[in-house]
Amino acid sequence: MDCVIYIRWSSSEQSKGSSLERQREDCRRHAADHGWTVLEELLDDGISAFKGEHASTGSLGAFVRDVEAGRYPDGVVLLCEKLDRLSRQEPGRVFIWMMNLTEAGVVVATVDGARRYSKGAFDMASIIEVVVKAQLSHEESEKKSQRLAAAWAAKRRRLNAGEKFVMTRRAPAWLEVVGAPPVFIPLPDRAAIIRRIFEETVAGFGKNHIAKNLNLDGVPPFGRADAWHASYVQKILRNPAVVGELHTARKARGSKRQATGEVILDYYPSVVDADLHRRAMAAMAERSRKYTGRGRRLVNLFSGLARCGICGSMMTFRSKGRKQRADGTWVNEDYLVCDGYQRGKGCTNGVHFNYAVWEEGILDPIIHEALRYDRSATQSDVRALEIEVARLERVWGVAKAKADAALRLAVETNRNEAQNLWTELASLSDAAGEELDDARDRLLALVHLPSAEEQQKRVSELRSSLDHEDETIRFVARSKVMAATHALIDRLTFFGPDPLGVEMEVAGERLIDVSYDEVHRSTQWSMQRIDGMPFT
Repeated sequence: MDCVIYIRWSSSEQSKGSSLERQREDCRRHAADHGWTVLEELLDDGISAFKGEHASTGSLGAFVRDVEAGRYPDGVVLLCEKLDRLSRQEPGRVFIWMMNLTEAGVVVATVDGARRYSKGAFDMASIIEVVVKAQLSHEESEKKSQRLAAAWAAKRRRLNAGEKFVMTRRAPAWLEVVGAPPVFIPLPDRAAIIRRIFEETVAGFGKNHIAKNLNLDGVPPFGRADAWHASYVQKILRNPAVVGELHTARKARGSKRQATGEVILDYYPSVVDADLHRRAMAAMAERSRKYTGRGRRLVNLFSGLARCGICGSMMTFRSKGRKQRADGTWVNEDYLVCDGYQRGKGCTNGVHFNYAVWEEGILDPIIHEALRYDRSATQSDVRALEIEVARLERVWGVAKAKADAALRLAVETNRNEAQNLWTELASLSDAAGEELDDARDRLLALVHLPSAEEQQKRVSELRSSLDHEDETIRFVARSKVMAATHALIDRLTFFGPDPLGVEMEVAGERLIDVSYDEVHRSTQWSMQRIDGMPFT
């Protein structure tokens, strides 16, 4: 008779290799003793039978579907080491599952006890045996699950109390676990790669471009991959472990991991400072906007931001391509046009705003404002304080979240213990907030106004890089300016045809008007406070 061997071990088993070999040898010996022809071996590696996932998504599930599809018209033996290899679910589920399988012509056999269960052969003794074995297996798994959950909960409590220890030897790809007691140590080369990924993200590069750069530079990928992939770059960028955080999760046996909401700071050694991480997250958020970009040019810096001042529709980017002027120079004839006017929705603003002219007119005051402040201290001092502020922001955020959770618990339970916990955590949150405010004040105290000459020099350098001949320099500069523009400008509206101009609100306090000078064929701008008060 044909036979299919089923082998399974859970992820909690320590010796997977020995488990595989033991089950394989025992099952093959048993099949040979009974004269069965082994057709194949089904393996479910690291899958628990407690929740029954293996019976739906694993190799066992595939076997059942093959049976239902008629792959074994003459019947087949499903052979396993023990009954609990097939399932550790509730006894009722196990019995019904086996009844359905045997009704389809499958003989379920186990090496343990040399038992065989087939259609029409389920007497009362067999039924009791299956149910009892299933009950014992299920209870064993339930107790093991509870013990593991309690052990992990105890570890989380110790970490939350400030104790430092390695919870598990599993570590991110840029760290290794060494020593006794074990500690996490960064792998210098890989830590440098992580920092490079974050720095390129801040510079405006997307995950695909970063992966391409790493591959072009011959940077070896982590793990067994043959090259860097955008998905893995994204995974690194989203991993809180780079700044040392452990976001805890619970995983019931046979189910997916679920976040607990607990955040443990400084569990791992940081390989990216908090400020770089913050800036990278901001850059990623900005890139998620669906702005127009033509390849590496980043054509429209104002996509998703510019609106018509008449009807409120988006200003859409239109291009007539490259054309040669009378003097022989080539220019891109690009325009911003009201989408409402374009689609005939009744808007009277039909002006085609020359993109190059108005980009310059809008960016002039924005760049002046962005570069208005310089540092009086050394760059290293400022950088250190920026990192400290970003770190304290994360500390305060975690402390506040814990205090808020404790407050909800105190309100729901009205227990003294919960109220005392909230009082303690609220005090810690307030202290963290005060420390953050102090650091922010110290950072502000380090800035001063630069000279007019220095400011103009920096503006000129940045403006020239926006149209630089080198594609990479141009792309990085335009990416940075685009991110800054979207961060600074709260409102950007285009008016026309009479009067013709742009109005924008900047940083919640400044109102900038940009108008077009027909005589000089250029733009000019003026600025005032939104509240009408004079500048100080």
